[in-house]
This record gives sequence, structure tokens and C-alpha cells, in this order.
Amino acid sequence: MTACGPVKGIWQLARSAQVYKASVTISAQGMVQIHSEDDGSLLQETPFAAVSYGDVIPGLPVDLVFADSSRFIPLDSRFRWPGMSARRTLPAWLEEHWLALFAAVLLVPAFVWLMVTRVVPAGADLAAVWLPDSVGEELGQQSLTLLDASYMTPSALTGEQQQPIRQRWQQLLAQLQLNSDDYPLHFRRWNYGANAMALADGTIILTDDIVQLMARHPQQLDAVLLHELGHVEHKHGLKTLSRATAMSMLFAMMFGDIEGAGEMVLGLGTSFMQSAFSRDMEHEADHYALLSLQRLQRPGSDFADALLALQSSHETAVQECRGERSAEEKRAAGLFDYLRTHPDTSERIRIARNFSVPE
Repeated sequence: MTACGPVKGIWQLARSAQVYKASVTISAQGMVQIHSEDDGSLLQETPFAAVSYGDVIPGLPVDLVFADSSRFIPLDSRFRWPGMSARRTLPAWLEEHWLALFAAVLLVPAFVWLMVTRVVPAGADLAAVWLPDSVGEELGQQSLTLLDASYMTPSALTGEQQQPIRQRWQQLLAQLQLNSDDYPLHFRRWNYGANAMALADGTIILTDDIVQLMARHPQQLDAVLLHELGHVEHKHGLKTLSRATAMSMLFAMMFGDIEGAGEMVLGLGTSFMQSAFSRDMEHEADHYALLSLQRLQRPGSDFADALLALQSSHETAVQECRGERSAEEKRAAGLFDYLRTHPDTSERIRIARNFSVPE
């Protein structure tokens, strides 16, 4: 214990306006003694562990508060008691140092941005790689159950229509030396156009519309399947779950229990970041598909043509549902390109047509 004193000030009795001119001494043995300034008599003695500090406010003295609620108020407003924690003095220090406070205002958003865009995604992705297979299996099964219950219905394709696609899928997996049991193929019907998706457990889903769209060009459907296989091999389903969980924990630690508008703002922020995550994952899946096509001695144009067909199909569906957008609406849509979950299709097509592995 650091000895201190004597410190001159005023001793105020508990629950009373009565005050005495006094001084405080803190001994090396940890005893606090209050002496009268008039005659030097001992007014109170108590262990230092039984006292606490008042609020730290710039320009005002820090009170020493006793167990009976009496308090000693130093005359020197700049005096700080020995052993005061940095946490108690930091707010006062910041209020007295505006430059440091201004720097903190600039650095905190930069720190948050770094955490959200770099540290959290990297840590979450690393955690996802080490998750047991049972987590992916459970997530995939729950996702399929939810899709079937809310969005999808049994496929209208006959067994004869499905069979050649299954055979080609089995051949692709065999050529890539992958176990076909780990990548079951399902067909579903839904009302959102041609699409394909991969679940965390390795399940691949093809919608009836994409099968019909590429019925005359099976090599394009192969490229789409390889793209979805890339999502599985890169564990994108688990990474998405891990990132969303980590982001929610980060915001909870930063802002605490937030309700109403605060939750909406944080939800939007998470959605923006997740959109960026999805675009990165799409690029990874594209690269996997193009590498696999090259390994199978097929041209990258198969994937480019598949993207072009999907783009044309989706644009037609949008025009039928909403009509042609005006030029002003198209310009406005460009401002919100960051919210897209997929990279720009024309750029993906260009990369696919010019794809080559550096020697």
C-alpha cells in the first residue's frame, strides 16, 4: 500500500450538512485516518479497503467515500488518490485532452471497419474449417427441410428427364476423384426462375427451370454444377453461418442489448457485409468451376455460356413481372451495386472466356 498525506480538505458527516476542516492520512499499513484541522484530534479511522472513490469529473475533486456514507472532499481539485484505476481516470483525462478524444473518434470507426471487413471474416472462416462434419450435415438437412416447407415443391421432371443429368453428375465426380455419396443431387420446382444451389452438407439442388433452360446444352449445366461444387468444397455454407454468428457477437459486445431502430440499423449493416461476403464466395466458386473444367479438358466458355443463359433468363423474368425499367431506374440501381450478392455477370463472363492457369 502506498502511503499518502496529509491531504487537506473537508469531512462531511453521513446524511448531514455538517462539515469539518480536516486532513486525511493513508498509512503504508492501509489505514485511513481523518484528523481535525482545528486541534489535530482523530475524527475517524478505517481500513483503506472499506473506502471507495466518488465520481471523476474534470475540474472537481474526487471524494473519498466511507462505509457509513460520510465523505472527505480534498481542497485540491487536481488531486487523485493512490491506487485509482485507469478506468476511473480515463474519462476525465479524455475530457481534458480534446485532441486525443478527436483522434479516438476517427480511430474507432476505422477499428470497427477493420474488424468487420478483415479480422472477423478471417477468424470466422478459420473456425468454419475446423467445425466437425456433423455441423455441416445438420445445417444442410435443416436448410433442405426449410426450403421444402417454405419455397420449393417436388420436381415436375420425370425420372427419364432426371436420369441423364444424374449420370453426367456421377461421371463428373468420378473424373474429379470425388465420392459421389458426399454430393447428392436433388431436383425441385420453385417460382423464382432458373437456379442451382449448394447446401452445407454437400447437397446440390437444381430447379426445373434451369434444367429446361439448358436441356439442349448439357455442358452448360455441368459447369453450373461444378460452380455449386465449389461452394461445397470451400465450405461456404459453414463460413456464412460462422461469419453471421461472429458478426452478431461483435455488434452485441459493441452496442449491448439494442432494440427497435438500433436493431434495424445493425441488421442492415450485417446484410451489407454479408452481401460482400457472398460476392467473394461466388468468385471462389467460379474459380473452382473453371479449374475443374480445365482439368476435365473442357473450355471455360461452357461456364461463360451458362452465365449468359442465366442472365438472359433472369432479365426476361424481371421484365415479365415488372416491365421495362426506365433509364433513371437503371442508373439508380447502379448506385446500389454493393448490395448485390453476386458479382457483375458481365465481368464473370469475361473472366471465364479468358481463363487460364499461370504456368
